[in-house]
Amino acid sequence: MKPSILIITYYWPPSGGAAVQRWLSLANELAGRGWDVHVLTVDEKYATYQLYDESLVADIHPGITVHKTKTFEPFGLYKLLFGKNSIPKPAFADESKPSLVKKASRFVRGNFFIPDPRKGWKGYAVPKALDVIDRFGIKNVITAGPPHSTHFTGLAVRRQRPVRWIADFHDLWTDVIYYDMLYHLPVVKRLDRKLERTILEGADLVLTVGEKYKEKLLQKSKALAPEKIRIIRIGYDEGRFAIAPPPRRSTEFTITYSGSIADFYRPEVFFRALKHVVDRHPEVAFRLRFVGVLSQGIRQTIAAEGLQAQFEETGYLPHREAVAYLMATDVLLLVNPVTKDEDMVIPGKIYEYLAARKPIITITKKTAEIAAIVAACGSGATFERTDVTGIEHFLEDLLAQWQPGKPLREAGEEACVRAYGRSAIAGELATLLA
Repeated sequence: MKPSILIITYYWPPSGGAAVQRWLSLANELAGRGWDVHVLTVDEKYATYQLYDESLVADIHPGITVHKTKTFEPFGLYKLLFGKNSIPKPAFADESKPSLVKKASRFVRGNFFIPDPRKGWKGYAVPKALDVIDRFGIKNVITAGPPHSTHFTGLAVRRQRPVRWIADFHDLWTDVIYYDMLYHLPVVKRLDRKLERTILEGADLVLTVGEKYKEKLLQKSKALAPEKIRIIRIGYDEGRFAIAPPPRRSTEFTITYSGSIADFYRPEVFFRALKHVVDRHPEVAFRLRFVGVLSQGIRQTIAAEGLQAQFEETGYLPHREAVAYLMATDVLLLVNPVTKDEDMVIPGKIYEYLAARKPIITITKKTAEIAAIVAACGSGATFERTDVTGIEHFLEDLLAQWQPGKPLREAGEEACVRAYGRSAIAGELATLLA
């Protein structure tokens, strides 16, 4: 009999973004290994996505059975009260200086929809999950958060059926990087933390994506044993890089940032260093490219640093196209957000950066977990936000190796990079579930 699993996730193609790619890839890998994989998600006609990527629909393994339900969400009321553009991009990356209306919408979101506005899905998801479990003899149930309200479907199912329930925290809950931007009242914060503890203590197993994430979660409850929380990295999809088109050779020295970036990421130190290098090399054509969502404040900072002529913005792209840009660049830029827990933030893009085998410039604390990952693979260097000179020297070294129209030498140790492929990670997950 095939091993079976039900993955309950709000975000599924045609939704886009890193959270979708994580469980899409892992579900595909498990199906390819002979698992009976079922996915319970929201019918896209009723869902509210921040990002769309229709191209991901074609990537779903034919052996996966997808079950969809309706949901109830307050976003129609949101749009009526706060305008049609009131649904923010991830981490509010499209908002530099929120207006009073934007602040009001955040306050409503943070205090009236706990833990999040997708909580209305539970009433539809629980009966459907029970039906799928009964009909197909499911033994393992995974709930993917965010949205962390999804975990309450897992909790309800676990109380009614003898399944093993695994709660996946691929991003944090009350410590997520934008949590303080939601203006929670003290009483609401206490309630939210209580709900978080309920899930962490109630699940049979908890997954998260890094060592420091695990340490943070263990602090939530004295009832949590270290062995209950397991690390399953986000990783990268090897297949996506295997079929990526050959990189277009450019006569420009190109630096690419992929994903969302907001004002509170504070990348100014890199822009300043790059400007110095640009000014010293008028004979070189430079390109500073952003693939994804960025705030108006970041655009203004780039202009203020005198890099407008080098700046290029593509906007959010389907994943295939975004990967093609990674493969076509000379250098990759990674900037962690400035938060109280900056050293534990692991953007999913880091693994795709490693897979692209391009030199990575990381702007964050030297103690950050991503700094250790980049260093361990020999894929680049990490710089604090005060180290303009260090960034300049690193760029100068790369520029000395660069020739127009020719790629730089591949960065990263192959075995280290391969360990973060989702095939290897799915193997770890399968062993954990066996």
